[in-house]
Amino acid sequence: MRLAFTVALFALMASAGLAGAANAAQKTVVLPFDLVLQKKEEDFYIGAGKPSAAEQERLKTINAELAKILSGDGAHDVIDTTPFAKEIEAAAPFVDCNGCEVDLAKKLNGEVLYTGLVDKASDTLLNMRIMEIDVASGQLKRAGNVVIQGNTDEAWLRGVRWLMKNKLPAQTNGAEVEQ
Repeated sequence: MRLAFTVALFALMASAGLAGAANAAQKTVVLPFDLVLQKKEEDFYIGAGKPSAAEQERLKTINAELAKILSGDGAHDVIDTTPFAKEIEAAAPFVDCNGCEVDLAKKLNGEVLYTGLVDKASDTLLNMRIMEIDVASGQLKRAGNVVIQGNTDEAWLRGVRWLMKNKLPAQTNGAEVEQ
């Protein structure tokens, strides 16, 4: 009888521990990447310097890839931002909104916020930055940069994947999660 009680008690404690571990994933908001185009003198005269349709699609693609990586790492519970799509679009670009991205993440009940920036110097040289921000404090927790050589879908995706593997790997309780 005592043995059965002890086994049942350990089983209950183990299941409670597993349930606690499953709930440890942070509520994560992933906001769209911004694209910053370096202006050349001629851009002011001919109205150039705007993202191409392909670049606009690449921004969506890398945003989806970031969300996919975070969803699959076991440390993040990615929140659906669809209900705030119009508000998110109106606030962009986040590089210029003076902290509005944190306010949006708070509205979505997020604990951590991921957002990024692609700085395009030319069609052959771009810099990608992904930032992890603590929503409660609004403070930058971690960030990573990578230089991308090539303005292609694959180059941009490789940049996101590399950053999330090498510069911003998932962490739970101070320990890295293998990706």
